[in-house]
Amino acid sequence: MKIFINGQEADITLDSEKNLGDVLTSFESECAKNKATTVNIVVDGEEVSADAFDTFTQKPVEAISTLELTTITEDDVLLSFKDIATRFGELIEDMKLISLQFQNGQDKKALVTVTQLADTVDYFCKATALSTLFPEKFADINIDGVAIQDFFGDFMAILTDFEEAFKNSDSVMLGDLAEYEITPRIESIISMIDSI
Repeated sequence: MKIFINGQEADITLDSEKNLGDVLTSFESECAKNKATTVNIVVDGEEVSADAFDTFTQKPVEAISTLELTTITEDDVLLSFKDIATRFGELIEDMKLISLQFQNGQDKKALVTVTQLADTVDYFCKATALSTLFPEKFADINIDGVAIQDFFGDFMAILTDFEEAFKNSDSVMLGDLAEYEITPRIESIISMIDSI
């Protein structure tokens, strides 16, 4: 069986592992020592879904040609957060100009900012989900004293209003939401990340 970790073939010698479950258990204990965890498993080209996991773990080692594992470390999540803080920081000034850009017929510039905001929020959601895999490091993080899940609930409602204002070309509402609702929350996210 060939084992690939994050796309690179690994030089791993199996000892007493009889099935995939044994291999994954050994691998996960090594990951834990390095503050890492497995986030994706592909056996002979087939991605192992959560539903099929138990069935796959019974598969004998000799019946598997290739095992591809994707891992993520605590540091990877931290680096993602730092990158997100940088992106949000770059967006703050642009957010304040959206209303003016619409009024001056610079819709394309405003659209670029809105797209970057949507992409960065999506990136932040994914990084936050991955952070739950490392509770020792990230369990206590909150934004302005509010649990991240509650913060997201509130933030998503504002982003929905922002999207509606954008669709309706309501430059006044866009400007108000960008300056008084979204920008302060972005600044709070940056402060949270800086505190990790």
